[in-house]
Amino acid sequence: MTARPFMDLLREHRNGLTHDELSDALQELVAAVAEERKAGTLTLKITVKPQGDGAVMVMDEVKVVPPKKTKGGSLFFVTPENNLQRQDPRQADLPLRAISGGEEAPRPIGGTAAVAGALA
Repeated sequence: MTARPFMDLLREHRNGLTHDELSDALQELVAAVAEERKAGTLTLKITVKPQGDGAVMVMDEVKVVPPKKTKGGSLFFVTPENNLQRQDPRQADLPLRAISGGEEAPRPIGGTAAVAGALA
C-alpha cells in the first residue's frame, strides 16, 4: 500500500482553502524576505483528532513569521553635559551674510569663442 500524496490533502482540505492560504502566505513571505534580506518562516501545522468509527477531524494552522523590519536610526552628538543633540557641539557655526547684486547669466566654459566654434 502506497501513501496518498500529501498534496491531495491540501487540495481537498477545507475545499482547497488551506492550499490557497499557504500559496498567498508564501508569496508574502518571499516578498518580505527579499525586501529585508533576512530569513523568515512559514509553518503548516496539521492536527488530526479521532472522531470514532474510523473517522478523524483534520485541522490546520498556517503561521508566518516574516523578517523583522529594519528600523532607521538618527545620528546624535553628545554634549559636554551628556545630552544628545543633532548638531555637533564641536563644530563652529559659519557666519551668514547677505550677498548683494542680481543673478549673473551663466558663462560658458572656455569663453564665447569656444562656444561659437562648437556651434559652427
